[in-house]
Amino acid sequence: MHSIFDYQLFSIGEYRFTLAMLMGLILLWLLTTLLLRAIRRVINRGGGRLLDLSDKGRRMSLYLLAKYFVWTVAVALMLEIVGVHVSVLLAGSAALLVGLGLGMQGIFSDIVSGIFLLFEGTIEIGDVLEVDGKVGRVEEINLRTSKVLTRDGQTMIVPNHKFITENVLNWTHHDTNPSAFRVQVRVAHEADERQMLALLTAAVNTQSNILNKDAERPPQIRIMDFQEKCVLYEIKFWTEKKFEAEQVQSDLRFAIQQQLREQGIPFPKD
Repeated sequence: MHSIFDYQLFSIGEYRFTLAMLMGLILLWLLTTLLLRAIRRVINRGGGRLLDLSDKGRRMSLYLLAKYFVWTVAVALMLEIVGVHVSVLLAGSAALLVGLGLGMQGIFSDIVSGIFLLFEGTIEIGDVLEVDGKVGRVEEINLRTSKVLTRDGQTMIVPNHKFITENVLNWTHHDTNPSAFRVQVRVAHEADERQMLALLTAAVNTQSNILNKDAERPPQIRIMDFQEKCVLYEIKFWTEKKFEAEQVQSDLRFAIQQQLREQGIPFPKD
């Protein structure tokens, strides 16, 4: 006499999908979900003390690694439950897997890079990066790609291998100190350099987002070059507004422009 668990839901040829298989899939899915919730709770509450994971991005990276591993094992078990033996499937598809591997080297490179990123924590959620000439804040790190929010409010999808194989400037990783930025000014040769020094200093002092009273990081004003039709000045300043640095630079340029007009400083002639 057959048990109710042997009840056949559907069949394809000789293959039979039974109620027991369905219940096994549901039970395994529930156990996987509960296990992941428990892992997240441990990482968020106790993991920060046990594993020195005080940084939120590092905790999220560790959870993502655990999540990918648990679901990989769960999917393999699900295939076994429905009668698809993973070992036989891999052995029978060896040639296909080799072909796919050759054609998907870039994807595998991104996945391996993603594992390194999640494990090492060299780039974490919330970091401000400069990649491909654009500045953005890391919003999400996945196994193959990462999401970076640019200053224009656009989401940039970045393959993970770029963070490993290319030069990426990380402005915030493991560093709460401000960063340095520069603004250049061109004026005619007739402009008095002492007047220019006083003028540029006054413009810098009007900006609240620039560190003016930090003895270790004072603003620096320098003559960079004597060009054919002008003198090139540069202002190096420090700010904690790294993600908004372009706006800080723009505000400083407005202040300099106003000072130049008020003082009657001649501009370079074409």
